[in-house]
Amino acid sequence: MKRSMANLKNIVKIYRYFKIYGLLRTLNKVSGRSRTLSFTKPRFIWSNRFIGLIGAGQFQFSTIAFYLSRSWTNRFLFSHDVNRNNAQSLADYYSIPVVSDNMEDLFSETKVQLVYIASNHASHSDYAIHYLNLGVNVYCEKPISVTFQQFDALLESIKLSSGQFFGGYNRPYSKAIQLIGTMVKKKEVYNGKFSMNCFVSAHDIPGDHWYRNEEEGTRICGNVGHWIDLMIHIFHWRGYIPKKFTVQIVYSNDQEPDDNITISMTTQEGDLCSVMISARSEPFEGINETINLQYASLIAKIDDFRKVTIWDNENLYKKRFIPKDVGHRRSVMQPFSKDNRDLNEVIASTELMLHITDMVRVREMFKVIELKRCI
Repeated sequence: MKRSMANLKNIVKIYRYFKIYGLLRTLNKVSGRSRTLSFTKPRFIWSNRFIGLIGAGQFQFSTIAFYLSRSWTNRFLFSHDVNRNNAQSLADYYSIPVVSDNMEDLFSETKVQLVYIASNHASHSDYAIHYLNLGVNVYCEKPISVTFQQFDALLESIKLSSGQFFGGYNRPYSKAIQLIGTMVKKKEVYNGKFSMNCFVSAHDIPGDHWYRNEEEGTRICGNVGHWIDLMIHIFHWRGYIPKKFTVQIVYSNDQEPDDNITISMTTQEGDLCSVMISARSEPFEGINETINLQYASLIAKIDDFRKVTIWDNENLYKKRFIPKDVGHRRSVMQPFSKDNRDLNEVIASTELMLHITDMVRVREMFKVIELKRCI
C-alpha cells in the first residue's frame, strides 16, 4: 500500500513537472534522479571536446549539462565528482570520455578550455582558483565563495588570470526580470528608490544533509544568496551599486538560525528589501518564490517565475512563461554569450552575503555593512 502511494505521488510529481518545465527537461530530471534511465540522452557529440564538468550531482546533470547539450555545445571532455558513481553516470548519459573521482588526475589535462563547477559549496573557490591560474575559463555555480579568505584569494586570481570568470547566479537572466528591467530603465526617474520583497518556500533540508556541514556556509550561502544577488542586480539598474547596507535579521529559532528567517536590508539611497525563507515542509513542486517590486510608478509581481504582472500607472501587462523560466539556460550559456551582466554585481552580492552569513553564525540581529571589494 505504501509503495503504491509513493508511486502515485511520483506520477503526480512528474505530471506537475511536465506542466512546469516541459517534456524534455522533466524526462531529464527523472533520468538525473534515477541515474539508470536514459530519457532524452544526447545523440550529437562534437569531436572537439574542451569542457570539464566538476561535480556530478542533480544540478550539474539536469541544468548545466542539459542546457549545454541542448545548445550544440555538448563538447564535454571530463566528468569529475568525489562520488565515482555520480561521475560515471553523468559520463554515461552525456557520452563523456574521461571520468574521475580524484581531481589530481585531471590537473595535467591540457585540452580543457572551460570548466563548469557545481561541486559542494566549500570547494567552489579552490577549483576556480586552480583553473583560473592555468588561464582556463571558469563558470562557477553559486556561491562562488563561502569565506572571506576564499573570496579574497578568488578575486586575486580573477584579476591576474587570462581566463574569464562567470558567476552562476541565474535569476537576473530570467525573462521576467529582464522584462521588468527594460521597463525600469525606460522611466525618466533616474534616482528612484526600490522596494522589494521576496517570499521563498524552500526545501526542508534534513540535519544530516551536506548543506548543514559547518564549512559549507549555511543556507545563507546555499540559498539566500540568490535573492541577495538579485537585489544587487536590480539596484544596479540605476547605473551603480550601493555600497552601504543596514541589515536586520529576525530568527524564528536560534537552534536553526539559517532556516525560517527574515532578512531586511536598506541602503543610504532609501531602498528597502526583505527576504523571508520558509522551510516548514518540503514543497511538492520544489522551491516556490513570490517577488514584489516597486520603483516610482512601476509595480511588479513575479509568481514563481511562471507569471509576471506589471502595473505602471494606468497600464497593465501580464505574461506567462511556459516552461518556467528562472534564467538557468541563459546563465549557463554565459561563456558563449556577449551581453552578460557586470561581474561586479556578483562580487558585491557575495561580499554582502558573506557578511550576513557571519551575522547568522552568531545570531546577530543588526549590522551596518560597507562593501569594499570590486574588480
